[in-house]
This record gives sequence, structure tokens and C-alpha cells, in this order.
Amino acid sequence: MILFESNTATTEYLPEKNMIVLTQKGKNIGESLRKCLDIGLDALIKNKAYKWLSDNRFTESIRGKEDTEWVNNDWTPRALKAGWRKWALIQPKSALTSMAEQQFVDFFAENGIEVKIFDTPEEGFAWLDTV
Repeated sequence: MILFESNTATTEYLPEKNMIVLTQKGKNIGESLRKCLDIGLDALIKNKAYKWLSDNRFTESIRGKEDTEWVNNDWTPRALKAGWRKWALIQPKSALTSMAEQQFVDFFAENGIEVKIFDTPEEGFAWLDTV
């Protein structure tokens, strides 16, 4: 079920798996980033889900300081409180973007999220199906 869609992001809730799926493409920053994450978080809370898959294969941007601070200091504490615990990250094809995303992986892992990085969504779904 698609919950949010823009030129740079699609947020879905998969009821059969009780998980959130965020697909990002291009430069998903600012208002679109906040909307896609907040709508996903609302669905996580409503459905008492704890699994999230981010398909970032086609993400092309490195998030700026303002977006990073919002994710770390606003969104993440709310997501943790809501029960988010498992994150499958489908890594960007861009090596530069992939390296930049490592800061989020490290931050989430330090805050209790079990993070696994995969090359394909199928691999991420397979892992999330086991946890």
C-alpha cells in the first residue's frame, strides 16, 4: 500500500510483512525527505511494526547538515520510541553516496537498530522475513 509518493521517494506499508519500505531516488532531501520518513513512521506506529527496508540504490545525494541533524535528533528518537528495531538497507549504486550513508548506518546501529546492508531488495526482504 503506497502511503506517499514524490519524484524522489515512495513510502509503502506492506501489511503481509508488517514492514515499511522506503524507495529513494535522485536527491531526496528537505521537505520530501521529512514527509517520506514521517509518513513511514506513522505507519510503523499505527501497525506496531518494527521492520524497515530502505531501497537506496538510485539515491544520488549526500544529505546536508540540516537534514542529517533532523534525522538524528528528531526523527530517530521518535522511531526508536515507536519500536523500530530492524533495518535492511539496499546500498546506493554510487560509491560516494554509499560512503556518505555510512554515517546513518553507524548512528542507527549505535542507537539499537540492527542494520544489515544488501545489494538487492530481495536480499533485504529475505533477511527481514527471518527476524
